[in-house]
Amino acid sequence: MINVMTTVSESRPGPAKGPGRPRSERAHEAILEATLELLVEEGFSRMSIEAVATRAGVGKATIYRRWPSKAELVAEAVAGMKDHRLSAVDTGDVREDLFQLGRQALKGRDTAEVTDVMVKLMAARARHPELQEAFLRQVIEPRRRIVAETLRRGMDRGEIRQDIDVDLAMDVILGLLSYRSMVSARHAGIDETSLRRLIDVVLDGIATPRARHDAAKPAKGSAKAQARAASRSS
Repeated sequence: MINVMTTVSESRPGPAKGPGRPRSERAHEAILEATLELLVEEGFSRMSIEAVATRAGVGKATIYRRWPSKAELVAEAVAGMKDHRLSAVDTGDVREDLFQLGRQALKGRDTAEVTDVMVKLMAARARHPELQEAFLRQVIEPRRRIVAETLRRGMDRGEIRQDIDVDLAMDVILGLLSYRSMVSARHAGIDETSLRRLIDVVLDGIATPRARHDAAKPAKGSAKAQARAASRSS
């Protein structure tokens, strides 16, 4: 079973008739799980709302009341995958924030369920514009907002120059991470040392002189500083 994080779309679910979650929440989760399972088994083009309804044990009308199309349903199911979530981090240090976000992203890529879903979606998004639009809106943009907020906090703290293009910086970071993940797959992916080096390459280009100077200082006690120093010296 593929783990999903349920987001109940109905604002007023009916009361539970017994212990546990309300029926509408259970149905919502069952629909999302069935969607992901069928996506892996049959692909986007072949899977149908009818098949999702049958596997989830609900009527088609229940699905159509919550999602206007198959593309919207698939996008929300992917966005809710437990191992694909990206949670905001604020350690007070932009390098460490980006490192922690990168660890989250790489953890998801190492999960078989996430990999299976993403492989199935790769070709489908190119063939179905409605799926691409829904995927960008529900999956990609929320993750980009988290990275953008991280960079802007770094700007506010004086760690990143005020004149940088945040969107371009995000493209560089996310693009490097995706590329290294693909080409490094045969070598057990990206380890934490490589992830820190990748982040340093980008941040050294957009950091303020003071932040670059602080990042280059020898480690003095903190585990974070020690790890950074070790990655730079290896």
